[in-house]
Order: sequence, then C-alpha cells, then structure tokens
Amino acid sequence: MNYARIACVSLALSIVLGSMGAHDMKPHLTAEAFNSWDTAVKYQVYQSLGLLALSMAGRAGYVKVGIHRWSMFAIALGIIFFCGSLYLRSSTPVTGVDFSWLGPVAPIGGILLILGWVLAALSFTREKKNDSL
Repeated sequence: MNYARIACVSLALSIVLGSMGAHDMKPHLTAEAFNSWDTAVKYQVYQSLGLLALSMAGRAGYVKVGIHRWSMFAIALGIIFFCGSLYLRSSTPVTGVDFSWLGPVAPIGGILLILGWVLAALSFTREKKNDSL
C-alpha cells in the first residue's frame, strides 16, 4: 500500500470534514456531538501527519520494513475505526440514523493507534546505510 498517498487523502478528507462540521453541521449538533466531531477531525489530522512522516521515514531506509509496514497499517486502520466511529456517532442529530452501536469501535481504533505507534518505535532500530551524519 502507498501510505503516503493514504495519508494525503486522509488529510484532505479531514479538511473537508472539519469545514463541514464547523459550517454546516454545528448549528444542528449538540455541544457534545460537536466536541466529538471536532475530536475526530483533530485526531485524523494528527494521525495522518504521523502516517505521512512514517511513510517518508520508510522510504529513507531508517526502519525495519516488516514491522514498519504493520505499524502504518495499524495506524491507518485506527484512523478509520476511531475517527470514523466518532464522525458517525456525532452525526446522528443531522442524519437521524442511530449510530450508538458503534460505541465500542472507537476504543478498538484507539488501541490500533497505540499499537501502530509502538510498532513504529520498534521499527526504528536500524540505522540508514551510508548515512554520513
């Protein structure tokens, strides 16, 4: 998978969703629902930037490839689970669809994000070959 591309698309999507939440949805959301939406946007931006940085580090050869790929996969999946469930659950006042059943999905996404960053840390154990610094 091209995680740099995934990260860039996720960043673009977070801008769209952030704008949508702030301008179109905010008047229709409760304060709690808007805070959840806002949290999802922030986490999506932060994690997507991190995913982009990890992708670039992988391309530069600073990591153990296998573990590094798993770390990026876990982070990408964590973004979908964590942020996606928050977006859907907080959109209930606008869509009229009850997404409360997604409550357990956010913690799973959080665990995937944590796992991804732990694996990323473990992947940075190899020094880049021919590094003059």
